[in-house]
Amino acid sequence: MYVSNNSALQALASLYNNEQVKSVRRTQQAEGTSFKDELVLSSEAQSFSDMLSELKTMDEVRSEKVDSLAQKMKSGSYEPDVSAVAERIMNLQF
Repeated sequence: MYVSNNSALQALASLYNNEQVKSVRRTQQAEGTSFKDELVLSSEAQSFSDMLSELKTMDEVRSEKVDSLAQKMKSGSYEPDVSAVAERIMNLQF
């Protein structure tokens, strides 16, 4: 899979930074039980988890779209919006 949104990749990579975990603490010990650890994730980490779950349920390739674009390219009728392409390139953050 190819991901072209560099800023999104940087945001996801920053989630691995130790500062993103808000706290890890021990909860109160009830009588006769052992300690239980609790992990509290930042909102960014929770968002990453939600996106990852959604990605796992998606198809890797949208074959209908790929087939449609391939057909347009073969017939010579594929005309991408060059302004939109240029704008997206200019918005990439390196």
